[in-house]
Amino acid sequence: MSATKLRLLKSTIRSHKRRFSSHLTLLALAVSLVGFMAGITRAQAVKGTLLGTITDTAGAAAPGATITITETRTNISSTTTANQSGNYVFSNIQDGLYRVEATLSGFKKVIQDSVEVKVNTTVRVDLALEVGQLTETVTVAAETALLQTDRADTGRIIESRQVAELPLGFNRNFQGLLITVPGATRPTRPHSEFFNPQDSLESKVNGQSRLSNNFQIEGVNNNHKTGLLTVLIPAADAIESVSISTSNFDAELGSAGGAVSSVTIKSGTNDVRGSVFFFGNNENTRAKEYFSGNKAQTRYRQFGFAVGGPIVKDKLFYFGDYQYTSDKLGKVNRHIIPIPDWQNGDFRNAPTRIYDPATGNPDGTGRQQISCNGVLNVICPNRISPIARRILSFIPAPNIAGAALGQNNFVVNTVRERETHSFDVKINYQLNDSNSLSYRFSYQRPELLDPGSYGVYGGPANGGFAGSGLQNVISSAVNYTRTFNPRLILEARVGVSWYENTALTQAVGLKTSEEIGIRGVNVNDSSDGLTLIEIGGFSNPVVGFSASLPWERGETTTNISGIVSKLFGNHTLKMGGELRKNRDFLLQVQDNGGTRGRFRYGGAQAGLPTDSASLNGQANAFAAFLLDRPNSVGRDLTVIEEPGTKHWGFFSFVHDKWQATQKLTLDLGLRHEYYDPHVGIVSKGGLSNYDITNNTLRIAGFGDVPENVGVESYFWNFAPRLGAAYRFNDKTVLRAGFGTTIIPFPDNRYAFNFPVKQNNQFNPANQFAAAGSMAAGLPAPQTFSVPDNGIIPATTPILVNQGFFYVPPDLKEAKIHSWNVAFQRALFWGLTAEAAYVGNVGRGVIADFNLNAGLVPGQDNAGRPFFQRFGKTASVNTWYPTDTRYNSLQVKVDRRFSNGLLINTSYTLGRAFDFSDDNGGISTPADPSLSDGRAGFDRTHNLSASFVWDVPLARNSQGLAKWVFNGWQVSGIFAAQSGTPIDFQTSAATLRAPGNTQRPNLSGDPQVLGNIGPGQRYFDTSVFSTPAPNTFGNFVRNSSINGPSYVNFDGSLFKRFRFSERFSGELRADALNVTNSPHFNNPNSTLGNATFGQVTSAFGERLVRFGLRIIF
Repeated sequence: MSATKLRLLKSTIRSHKRRFSSHLTLLALAVSLVGFMAGITRAQAVKGTLLGTITDTAGAAAPGATITITETRTNISSTTTANQSGNYVFSNIQDGLYRVEATLSGFKKVIQDSVEVKVNTTVRVDLALEVGQLTETVTVAAETALLQTDRADTGRIIESRQVAELPLGFNRNFQGLLITVPGATRPTRPHSEFFNPQDSLESKVNGQSRLSNNFQIEGVNNNHKTGLLTVLIPAADAIESVSISTSNFDAELGSAGGAVSSVTIKSGTNDVRGSVFFFGNNENTRAKEYFSGNKAQTRYRQFGFAVGGPIVKDKLFYFGDYQYTSDKLGKVNRHIIPIPDWQNGDFRNAPTRIYDPATGNPDGTGRQQISCNGVLNVICPNRISPIARRILSFIPAPNIAGAALGQNNFVVNTVRERETHSFDVKINYQLNDSNSLSYRFSYQRPELLDPGSYGVYGGPANGGFAGSGLQNVISSAVNYTRTFNPRLILEARVGVSWYENTALTQAVGLKTSEEIGIRGVNVNDSSDGLTLIEIGGFSNPVVGFSASLPWERGETTTNISGIVSKLFGNHTLKMGGELRKNRDFLLQVQDNGGTRGRFRYGGAQAGLPTDSASLNGQANAFAAFLLDRPNSVGRDLTVIEEPGTKHWGFFSFVHDKWQATQKLTLDLGLRHEYYDPHVGIVSKGGLSNYDITNNTLRIAGFGDVPENVGVESYFWNFAPRLGAAYRFNDKTVLRAGFGTTIIPFPDNRYAFNFPVKQNNQFNPANQFAAAGSMAAGLPAPQTFSVPDNGIIPATTPILVNQGFFYVPPDLKEAKIHSWNVAFQRALFWGLTAEAAYVGNVGRGVIADFNLNAGLVPGQDNAGRPFFQRFGKTASVNTWYPTDTRYNSLQVKVDRRFSNGLLINTSYTLGRAFDFSDDNGGISTPADPSLSDGRAGFDRTHNLSASFVWDVPLARNSQGLAKWVFNGWQVSGIFAAQSGTPIDFQTSAATLRAPGNTQRPNLSGDPQVLGNIGPGQRYFDTSVFSTPAPNTFGNFVRNSSINGPSYVNFDGSLFKRFRFSERFSGELRADALNVTNSPHFNNPNSTLGNATFGQVTSAFGERLVRFGLRIIF
């Protein structure tokens, strides 16, 4: 990023800073202070368990045997004794590499080395004692192919070697490896560059939305509650392991209907070890885009270091890392923009007839084809809006020759610039044999500049926001462990996750809307620039900026938590609890076009009810724009200074791991979660709930209205967890489990009605009328004093055109009930195979629902329930409980790293069903059953395979031959997935049920033709037809064919050099999409659109990234 741009970004954002920034230092100090005072229990698994049975060679139990485990890299040890059944357990031990020793008078000492324990895993080591002298030693070879013998969940452990040596895309983010987990979809990047500058990835696991995933860094919450993002992404070189647990977790794990991903940062050891690294690529290592053949400027540079070692050997250790990334991503922005003839009102080459809205009846019937001096389909110049002409002057002329109507006809290159600084510091302190302490501090700061296609006039987003952004993230925790005796352990933790994100448009300080004649738009510093102009059939916004900008958001989550482990007999009893406080600040409005408002134009305003082609016509929508006849107009404004919510969560659990027999392990657990109702950051007026019974707003903190606006908490959130694992023999395990998980709801779509924000929705009298005009502009913001009783009638003039959100007082958190049955077998060559049936159902999974959508087709606004009662046409949204369901076969064949080879493979055959994805909106409120279909992310077949292979060349050679041929390694990830379902839609103008999505009629299963490109049909479009007026189509959401499949191979090639016993080097090349196979997006699925049935976009062209690492 250039120095000038960087200074502009920093100074602009600094002027908009709120008090979060001043808390940065205080926050870090508070975490440290409170952490060292921690003395209560926690509730997130951040350590592992090592257990087993000690017998003699005849198989009889050896009670009283002494078992000592020693972490070989730090020389820290623990000791316990076997019980009457010969069983022993070490719970809550640090991840590491252990030596296990068993001794008993009259028997030889038995030692097993290289026992690896990871976070949130249970490792079994059974040892048999031989009769002999205690001074004699028997060493047992460590087993590499380990079975999961004592847990009932599914999932995968991703080790540091996989993170370091498998090819990582998306800013070298470890989350890309989620593709190797059975039941997980291909990880994708959600949200905008500004909202997600850390490149957090999301994966839908076991048919559940991203709401059901839970990311932790060593037990500390790492989730952004409202955006459902992973807040902080640790550097790949800082990660020791990633534990991913899916389906039926221990009771101590919560908020995880999909997956719990727990990241462990590396720790220091008795040896100083570390690395210095560099990775980079540019446009010369990037393939051309499939459709355009273009390559935009690209420059990626990442360097950093990681180092750990002893401060005091065997006692005090440190680890730290720093990473800097400079990422300039070239974007080839291809848009559909208006052609010159149409800009002048000449539609003679249009495929549809343009109808004159000045003729006919108010409901659109009886209209005549428009003409100018007798020439049909031409608008006379004097009827074209002068504001529309000014707007069109900001749009360049098409520059793609020969582009057909409805196809991209303009291309412009832009460069998104991003700089990111991040670091981690971790201290481990073994005070004595009974007390240990650890502290971690992580920080990340990305800065962005993303120019718009039309500069200060914005333009089509194409994934960008045309502005600048800055984010700060802190994650910090202190963990204390007290071992009273080998059978009683206490662990306590305090952690804080803090996040701040600010974004501004490129038009800061400009009053462009007012200058061109759209009054009432640029009313304050948050509404600078052009209003949003959207026109059906074109790349939107045609001009203007994202409704989301500007924003300032911040979230702080504090965890005070812990666990007590008590061993008695063959039972390991754990009891724990957690207090979690969340403060979510969100200074942003984004409905109805946001602070600058929105004017939206569709075909019906220049169409005819009986001419279905005109209702979907791109030309008709543009004609409506020239005539200034929008089908909707709106705006949102922030009123209070600190909008947002805060709340507490209280969680507790009890869990018993019972070694019922030497072959059978039972997990019996119960978890309880209590969520305090949300209250506003501002106690008086911070929330406002709509009362659907009497058309009033109830303002928090006024009169008898409580701060939580009357929303009740639900106490009975109990979640049982049951599991069983039966070991037939050393090579065969059968596991089964059932578990319930509570899914809390997100809070950025809460009771933020007036006076928290002020929105205006102007809806037309029917689908063919105009909702307003640019010439009339937007009404000026109005002031209003809340009455003492806190009750405001929605008939108050300032509220008549506002949409509201209604939070039901008895709203409950959703529950996911999941189950699995798994069979695992150790095979030859270090392989293990597992086949599992995994399923779940969701109950009460929330989705947005418009209570004021038209319920009766053909009645227009008269069919809206609140129009009938109160004359209200604006939306009344709420949360609607829905059900989800998922069933799958999941198969794994794995080989842990041994003799230079690691293999992980997985295959999932599954189906997921829901009413909306990621708790989005129910698209057909008049008949919700039409929205009950396959999940939009569902992929029936999902195959992945990854490997790391040290190529055995010239291992025994010497001199030059050894230098050249030895030290080669290849690794890769292969993925093949079937396509996602296509959701077909068409114009809802003739449905005449506002707020509902219309889908076409389907006369048979469409044949998949598989053709790719503009003008080519991916499927047979002839079986689709427009429904009769005033009726829904018979197509149910996502109920037919799939889009293109996804096949990809990422590969890496390494060459290692050893300079000395202490120093070595590594050169590598990572090729993402080695074969440059095009990954096609789904075809256009809107019946009536000029590109219906055509695949016109692709992603993921080959990228080669080079790296250098020095290891010591």
